[in-house]
Amino acid sequence: TWPVTERILVCVGPSPFSAHLVRAGRRLATRLGAEWVVAYIETPDGARLAEDARARVLETLRLAESLGAETVILSAPRMSDEILSYARSRNVSKIVIGKPGRPLWKRLLLGSIVDALVRGSGDIDIYVISGDRETEPTRRPRARPRPIAWPPYGLAVGAVVAATAVAWVMVPRFELANVIMVYLLAVVAVSMRTPRGASVLASILSVAAFDFFFVPPYFTVAVADSQYLLTFAAMLVVALVVSGLTVRVRGQAEAAALRERRTSAVYAMSRELAGTRGIQQLLDVSLRHLADVFGGRIVLLLPDATGGLEPRASMLAPFYLDQNDKAVAQWAFDHRQMAGAGTDNLPGAQMLFVPLVASRGTVGVLGMRLGQARVLDTPEQRHLLETFASQIALAIERGLLAEEAQAAHVSAEAERLRNALLSSVSHDLRTPLASITGGVSSLLESGDSLDAETQRELLRAVHEEAERLNRLVQNLLEMTRLESGSVQVRKDWHSIEELVGAALGRFNRRLGQRPIVTGIPADLPLVPLDPVLIEQVLVNLIDNALKYTPPESPIEIAGRVEGDGVTVEVADRGPGLPPGEERRVFDKFYRGRAVADRGVGLGLAICQGIVEAHGGRIWAENRPGGGVAFRFTLAGKDPPPRMPPVDE
Repeated sequence: TWPVTERILVCVGPSPFSAHLVRAGRRLATRLGAEWVVAYIETPDGARLAEDARARVLETLRLAESLGAETVILSAPRMSDEILSYARSRNVSKIVIGKPGRPLWKRLLLGSIVDALVRGSGDIDIYVISGDRETEPTRRPRARPRPIAWPPYGLAVGAVVAATAVAWVMVPRFELANVIMVYLLAVVAVSMRTPRGASVLASILSVAAFDFFFVPPYFTVAVADSQYLLTFAAMLVVALVVSGLTVRVRGQAEAAALRERRTSAVYAMSRELAGTRGIQQLLDVSLRHLADVFGGRIVLLLPDATGGLEPRASMLAPFYLDQNDKAVAQWAFDHRQMAGAGTDNLPGAQMLFVPLVASRGTVGVLGMRLGQARVLDTPEQRHLLETFASQIALAIERGLLAEEAQAAHVSAEAERLRNALLSSVSHDLRTPLASITGGVSSLLESGDSLDAETQRELLRAVHEEAERLNRLVQNLLEMTRLESGSVQVRKDWHSIEELVGAALGRFNRRLGQRPIVTGIPADLPLVPLDPVLIEQVLVNLIDNALKYTPPESPIEIAGRVEGDGVTVEVADRGPGLPPGEERRVFDKFYRGRAVADRGVGLGLAICQGIVEAHGGRIWAENRPGGGVAFRFTLAGKDPPPRMPPVDE
């Protein structure tokens, strides 16, 4: 792959000169208009850096981030190989590194990282930056002083004693070269379980024991043959090399296992957060994973409506956030920087606060009461914490965006329904009101000059429009009751036939000569229902059939037993429903096409709400030969009583 734009890689370490490297890299990036990355390469020896060296690494990385660089931490046994591998994977065009401070004899003997980079860089430019002598360390940071752990050294002595016992048994039957292998095996075994010092001790003791017990003169360190001195020297060198390599490999394996555990922890949290919905659930998941990895006491704070931070998820009980803690948390939120314990910002605080920074800004703060934990003890731990904070921030931002999208959807839906209601009601209220007003005005102004038949026609028209207006208002009120949940179903055993008769009675004038076919069996059982509500369902279904069918088209009403309840059907021979709209007809404000007598589009929605409140269901089906049938079921838990047949 070839770089599209310039990208600069600045390599830093624990030296005070690293800050100068970062600033030089920034100047170069600014001049070239290039992206730049600052990398710290952690080797197996890095775990033994002194406290001040670790602090310098953290300060250098924070400086790079404050200047706009991307920071990474790489782990590898050989710095040069890892730097070149990472540079090629990121299409880096220039590498900036400090001039080595080793004496010439060390560079000739041990080699130099700059020389290795130049040899393997290929088409990547290498910039070697020299600094003032005052900024260079006077000596390599020494290992941190630690109390001596005696058990590993005891294990080393025990291993040598055991090897001597085995060799003592072997001597009569094997050559001394095989005895040396036993001691080397003991050195390897010690190196696999103990630090470097114990393995070195095992190497020295192995040579001494071999000389003391198995080289003549026996039981003395003197040797009769000077050639054994070369054997001792070779044995010691081999033992030291083997122990050093074993310790190094073990350290690399442990570091790789630690990185794997941390990577798995980040992946596990990211995967669970991706499948979690709701801000509080996201916070609870984040809190659990943070506690598993970092321990300590943790709290997640999110801003309230006024911009102040409030705890939303916490493992601080019985602890609480005092005013000082809240002030430090607010500072971290406002300045988008770590603050509190273990940092350079307000270090006197008892807790560490990490801002949760997402793409749209800071969404919260992570607080940790560290106790004995050393979360910022190494650059790798600090970056792990920042990775967790970044993942949590993105998840919270995603949750907030989902809530905003949901609120916007609800608002848009409410606005759509409001506009649809106003549009429908404005027309459907205005039409009957205009007819009523016109009829009454005619009667008032010209009543004396109109004959009796004309007056009756005007009054009949006013009455019909008033009924139409009444149905419209009734549907609006009924829909409002259903939406608010204030409808109470008062069930009692009633006859479907009586309810059908009552519903048809409300359409005497509108039915005129239209044929009505009823198929209600005489022995149809009584059904537990609310008579007022079910009558309203029948009225709306009959009214719907009257609107969508010609005056001479029949309306069929039937009922039958199905299962433990009754199915009621209202069918017509009108144009039917367009394919695929059998469910849409029950949506609020849905109206069919080419209807002369327009309605609000709530009648069938009200039917669905009432039937479902009874525990039944309602559906529509096109009929063979034309027309549509609306069916609804009314079920009871107990077998309904049956009406006795009527004697004819």
